[in-house]
Formats: sequence, C-alpha cells, structure tokens
Amino acid sequence: MELNKYLKWTAIGALCAALFTPLIVADSLFFPFIVGKSLFFKALTEIALAAWLLLALRDSAFRPRISSLLWSFVAFTVVVALADAFGQNPLKSIWSNFERMEGLVAIVHVFAYFFVASCALTTERIWKRFLETSMVASALVTIYALFQMWGWVSASSGGARLDGTLGNATYLAVYMLFSIFIALILAYKDRAPWKRYLFAILAFLNFIILFNTGTRGAMLGLLGGLFVSALIIALFDKGERIKRIVAGSIVGAVVVLVLGFIAVRDADFIKQSNTLNRFATLSFSDAQNQARYYTWPMAIEGWKERPILGWGQENFNYVFNERYHPKLFGQEQWFDRAHNAPLDWLVAAGALGFVGYLSLFGFALWVLWRRSSQTTFVEKSLLTGLLAGYLFNNMFVFDNTVSYLMFASVLAYIHFGGTRLVKPVAPDKEEFDGADARVAAILIGAALIGSLYLFVMRPYNASQSLLDSLRAINTQPISVEAVMTHYGKALSYGTVGNGETIERMVESAAAVNASNAPIETKQKYYKMVRDAVEDRLERMPGDARYELFAGSFYATYGVSDKAEEHFKNTIELSPGKQTMYFLLGAEYIRQGRFAEAEAQFKTAYELDTNNTVSAEYYAASMLYSGKDAEARALLQSLGMAMNSDLFIQTYARLNKWGNVMQILQSRIDANPNDIQARQDLAVAYYQSGDKAMAIGTFREMGVLFPEYKPQADQYIRQIQAEL
Repeated sequence: MELNKYLKWTAIGALCAALFTPLIVADSLFFPFIVGKSLFFKALTEIALAAWLLLALRDSAFRPRISSLLWSFVAFTVVVALADAFGQNPLKSIWSNFERMEGLVAIVHVFAYFFVASCALTTERIWKRFLETSMVASALVTIYALFQMWGWVSASSGGARLDGTLGNATYLAVYMLFSIFIALILAYKDRAPWKRYLFAILAFLNFIILFNTGTRGAMLGLLGGLFVSALIIALFDKGERIKRIVAGSIVGAVVVLVLGFIAVRDADFIKQSNTLNRFATLSFSDAQNQARYYTWPMAIEGWKERPILGWGQENFNYVFNERYHPKLFGQEQWFDRAHNAPLDWLVAAGALGFVGYLSLFGFALWVLWRRSSQTTFVEKSLLTGLLAGYLFNNMFVFDNTVSYLMFASVLAYIHFGGTRLVKPVAPDKEEFDGADARVAAILIGAALIGSLYLFVMRPYNASQSLLDSLRAINTQPISVEAVMTHYGKALSYGTVGNGETIERMVESAAAVNASNAPIETKQKYYKMVRDAVEDRLERMPGDARYELFAGSFYATYGVSDKAEEHFKNTIELSPGKQTMYFLLGAEYIRQGRFAEAEAQFKTAYELDTNNTVSAEYYAASMLYSGKDAEARALLQSLGMAMNSDLFIQTYARLNKWGNVMQILQSRIDANPNDIQARQDLAVAYYQSGDKAMAIGTFREMGVLFPEYKPQADQYIRQIQAEL
C-alpha cells in the first residue's frame, strides 16, 4: 500500500508539474520557446504514464473508465498514426521538426497525458488541486507578460504584442483563453470568498494579457465563448434566479460591446490602439491581403488528392508548394500549416482525421451534458463556452505544445465528470503484487528509460548541438573543425531536427569558404554537406524546400550543372513561386547565359505583373542582354525608376560605371546628406579608373562631413599610393 501511494503521487505530481510547461524557455536549445517546452512536457508525461501503469496493475481503482470521449480520442490517435504511416513523408510525420515539435510523437504524448489524467485524478478534491496548480502557472506567466506590458521586459518577437514566456503572441493568447475559463470555474466552485475573489482577479488579469496580445481569433473566441456560456445559463439553468439574471446581463453586455465597437470603429482612440485597430480593420478586403485567403483553398484542393487519410502530418508544404499562389510573394515562403486547425487535420489525416478531430469536441459535449455527468450546470456551461471559444480560435491558427496540454487537461476533466459513477475496466482482475509486481516494475522502468532517451534526450542533444554549431559559425575567427564537429554531432542523433541542421549547414557554406581554414578542411566540409544534402533528397523526394537548398549549396561552390538541375526541380515542384525562377535565372547569369536568364525572370514577372520585385529583376536581366531601353520602358510603364541597389549591382557587374554614377548622383541630388551614396560614388570613380575624381569626391566628403574626414583622408592616401 505504501508503494501504491508513492506511485499515485508520482503520477499526479508529474501531471501537475507538466502544467508549468508554459514557463519553460530553454536558451541552450535551438528554438528555445518551442523545443524546451515540448521535451519538458514529454518527459513528465512519460514519467506519469510509467507510474500510473504500475499503479493500475497493483490497484484496480486506477484502471480506466470508458466513455465515448475516450474512444473518440483513441480513434483519432489511431487514424493519425495510419495517416502518418501511409502519408507523403512518414519520417517527417512521425518526428516533425524543431520549429513545431509536433508529429505523431507529440500526438501520442498528448493522448497519454489525457489518458493518465483521466485515470489518476480520481476525486473532485484532486481535480480541484490540479486546476489550482494550472492557475499558479498561469499567474506566473501573467506576471511576466505584465512586465512586458509595462516595458520592464521586451517581447521576444520585438513588437508591441505581448508574447510572455511562450515567445508567440498567438500561443500566449490561446493559453490565456483556457486560463480565463478555468479561473471562472474555480471562482464559481470555491466556497472560500477570498479564493473566489482571487480567481476572479486572475481571470481579469488573464483578460488584460489576452487583449494585449492583439490576437483577434482568441479575443473573439473569448467573447463568443462567454456569450455561449451566459446564454445557456440564462435560458436553461433551473437553479437560483440571480444566476440567470447575471448571465442575461453578460449576454446583453457582449451584444452591446460588439455593436458599440462597430459603431465607433473609426474613432481616433480606436486607431491609436494597436489592438483595437486590428479589430477595426477586420474586413473582406483585409482578409484578401492575408495568407489564409490563399492557404485555405489550397488545403481543400490538397485534401481532394488524398481524401481518406490525407498527406500525413507535417506535409502541408507539399500542398503549399504545388499550389503556391504568386500573390503570396512577400509573405512567408514556406507555409507548413493552413493556419486553420480543422483544415490542417483535413490535409494531414484526410476526412477520417477531420471527423476525428471534431469528434473530440462533439463527444466532449455529449459526455458533459448527459444526465449521468456529475458536473454542475454552471461548470457545464463554462466548459461548453471554453470549447466553443477554443474551436473558433483554432479556425485561424494551429495548435502548439501548450494548447494541446490545456485541451487534453480539459477533456480529461470532462471525462472525469462524466464517468465518476462508472466502474473501472476489469475491477475484478488480478492485482499484481510480489514477484509479478517486481517484474512489471523492471519492464516498465526499462521502457521509461528507453522512451526518455529516444523522445527526450536525443532531441535535446541534437537541438543543443545545432545551436552550438550556429555559435561556432558566428565566432571569429571561424573554427571550421568545430563547426563540422557540432553539425556532425547534431546529425548523428538521427532524430527530430535533421532537416533544419542540413539547412543551416548549407547556409554556413559561404562563411566556411570565406574563412582562413586550410583548403583540405574546406573540402571536408563540402563533402560532409554534400552527402547530407543528397541523403536528405533521397529520403524526402519531391520536397521543393530541400531541392532549393541543394541548388543553393551547389551554386555556392560553383557546381553549375548540379545547381541548375536542382533549381529546375524546384520550378517543377512549385511552378507558381517567383523565387524559384529568380534562383535559376541568377544561376544562368553566373554562367553567362543571359538570354536564358532573361526568360526565367520574364516568367516570374508574368506570374504577377503587379509584383514590383519581379519587375525589377526582369528589367535587370534585360540589361545583361544589352536591352537597356526595353528595361527602362518596362519600369516606366509601371511608374518605377531604375535607381535601386539592384541596378547599381547589375551595372557594376557589367562594368557600366557611368550608369552606376548616374544612379548614385541622382540619390545625392535628392539627399545631399547621403554619406553612403557619396562614398559609393567615389568607389565607382575609382573602379572606372578615374582616381582623380575619386580623390576629389572623398575630399568633398571630408569638408561636408567633418566627422568623416579621417576616414576620407585614409582612402585618399591609399589611392595616391597607387598613382
């Protein structure tokens, strides 16, 4: 019995400790706001699962109680596993990457957390302590976010929107959404007046933080959820009349608030508030400027290709690249989510996964509202509002480790309320003791160690090694041997993040080439990266992102035929993306194949003739073919001038220094205090061979800008030494 007690509180303690996941920020890891939280949650979930499993073998009271919600979660997890196994890229679907830390591994852990919580938290008192623990964690996150709001701590995103310890305003917002409803539930349930006031105050502070995240989906989800909860109480609660009056007042307040905001949306105080102005600008035209306007239809079309089980998790990028819309240029180039959780599941797991995901909400409501549920009417109403608000929020975003944690906790609480009077599975079966218990403990302990090593320690070490690699490449002078060691170590773990490691290896190639390392060391680095890139392409065929990195890698080393091959592959895989044509066109320019380069830039421009970047690149490509007049005519037709850095660089490569000087002189005429333009003009004179004019320009700069005179004099002495 003493061992059972230890096992019970180990499981419960691990479950409660996991509620502090939002506070974890691991600066020693790559993606510190994501990876650390995920690994912390997984480790505690595995510990809780191991302790519960041995406890359930020894005490039948802790065995699971069956509900339709439990079965729906099992079915959803199985469907996701099948979708991942038979999807486009099973390896990526299982492990995900450092940026997301989801995949099948995460979903299984989320289910395990729900399952253990629904089995181990067996009394109302324990559940109350569990929810109060969640509020302690929420209070700590709120305090940190308040420090950001008061300017004592900077938001990690660098903007005005609060992101707390979650590193993302959207992630913080959905966490606050859950916390507000849980605080309201505790404020209603607790009999101690001081606790009621405390939870009410915390709910209000959570609201302040949510508001200042500027996250429209979560804010509207909160208002909608409160409206739903209050409406249910006002119309159907048969208890105290005062509750119906308060609920009716909340319904009216929400309606007045929304209508009042619409009426004054153009007022100055609205425009002066970053958050309020974001709501005021909600419109159809505003939606057309957002990526969701294009990614949602992509998701539907992608689903049609694989309607039953979908593409597998983490494979939305295949759908996105294939159907990339040119109007998305200038936004994120590699969307890996549709930014709509139901649609994401439709793509990832097909119709079965989509129905399975929504069934979690449906069966949660079924279990919550059936007569056998022991949950009070007000709690039912608040939980219904929470589910409604969360689902609405997820129509515009995707989940993360923290939102999954909170969702699983709420579902487990609903399951508990609906199955308190249900007998556990196999209550009369043999309870392990003695030798059987010792054997079971050894097996479960071994499985736990293996699981922690595979799902926690290896990803931890890989993430840490990748970050060490980036630190090494940014340390001067660069130690290429150290860079190679860290990158090699990160890859050796063969776990989540290998793709991101290879991408950083490619990005580091230019710095390695420019270093003072021996040529033999540079050749070793080239071979190391080449082998990693080719292996990645073999493991993940048809991925435009890795074809692009392969092309960029070979272009860095001047392997023209391989660079051209991979850039052509990117165009085949993503024919609507201008960037792909830019890269192939640039490669043709490096090879001196100017007519072919111009054809690529022309195609990119014609994908969207309103894209000024494409127009400039197309015009610049004409210059290489000697079509100066045609290039100027194109830009003039669009109301553009040939005065950007792109044209300075192009004319410089063509040794047309007169054109370079003309552009720079126009900048100086427009802004006489433009020191950079004057310095570039002096350099242009020098490169053209007119060293006298270069000296004269530097002297003039020394007179006009006294603080620049020492540097100007140094340049003058260097030029005079060559005369």
